[in-house]
Amino acid sequence: MSTAAKAPSGLAEDSSGLAPALIFSPDDSSTATIEVYSVATRVCAVLLVLYAMYFARSLFVPIVTSMFAYLTLRPIVRQTRKFGVPPSVSAAALLGGLLALATYLVIDPARDVIAEAPANIAIAKERLSFVIEKIEYFNRATDDMTTTDTDGVKEVNEPVPVEVKPAAWSTNLSILNGTGNLVSFLGVSGVLLYFLLATGDDLLRNVMRALPTLTARKQLIGVVENVQEGLGSYLAQVTAINIGLGVAVGLAMWGLEMPTPVLWGVMAMLLNFIPMVGALCGALVIFLVTLVNFEASYYAFIVAGVYVTLTTIEGQFITPSILGRSLEMSPVLVFLSVVIWGWMWGMMGVFLSVPILIAARMVCEQYSGMKSLAAVLGGRVEET
Repeated sequence: MSTAAKAPSGLAEDSSGLAPALIFSPDDSSTATIEVYSVATRVCAVLLVLYAMYFARSLFVPIVTSMFAYLTLRPIVRQTRKFGVPPSVSAAALLGGLLALATYLVIDPARDVIAEAPANIAIAKERLSFVIEKIEYFNRATDDMTTTDTDGVKEVNEPVPVEVKPAAWSTNLSILNGTGNLVSFLGVSGVLLYFLLATGDDLLRNVMRALPTLTARKQLIGVVENVQEGLGSYLAQVTAINIGLGVAVGLAMWGLEMPTPVLWGVMAMLLNFIPMVGALCGALVIFLVTLVNFEASYYAFIVAGVYVTLTTIEGQFITPSILGRSLEMSPVLVFLSVVIWGWMWGMMGVFLSVPILIAARMVCEQYSGMKSLAAVLGGRVEET
């Protein structure tokens, strides 16, 4: 009498009786359902966090900016501490030096440009009149097509155009509000950055004491050190590249007899920290300034073309060769990060998009459950 071997749980023999066929038990179905619910819960949690960051962007933007600046400048404060300089003194000196440098290189020249902006805009409109006339002609032709019926007869009863102009006090109020937002952003960011540089290490030690296990403390230290190293390496190399670009642009503008060439070199350096958008904004500014200061309209295209050529050489050849594979990121991920954070936080979101992407990759590398996401972001993950 022969006895058939009992098939393992979850398996059954097929019709030939030679090979087991896979079947799903009720336990497998419930496990799959729980995993789906878990994924859905995580997606909802991420969406809620993103919505909160969008809704409270006026609060989160200066905080995130200060934290990234703290992680970047923290090694400098720690080095001065070895020479007996208190962190509060080194933080104040560092922020004071940055403010003085920004005032000397940017604020004073930019103030003259802003004061002359209304007259320059009128001159630019006059120089570009041949382009504006074409656009207006196209708009009039489009309006004629939309206000003509199928028989080609223009409608008789046309609505009377009504223009509503805001009161002068409301316009001034909006300008004051915008200025207030800028001042509050700079104030919150600057004060928070000072306190982080002066007492950030003490706060970090207190957070470590609150963690329950030694493993959690090691992971926190690993996250902070990795993010600091990644951001510091990225920003140091990018800053060096941007300074070189600024010098090249300044020399080119000086050779092309542009006014205040130092200002345009500093502008190119600062705007190049904003991926993709910065180069376009700089080219537009250079084009308009050239159009205002030179009689020949074609000269504006030449100067803007030189600016675009320099930024293209930097972006396509110099930066990829210097950064190397350790800091390479997929252009698709960079573009998506720029779009998402730019939509959420505006221009500051575009500026912070790449540092946020680097920080997310460094954090994912420290936790085993997020290794797959780190690999997607271009992190270093050991293959098993």
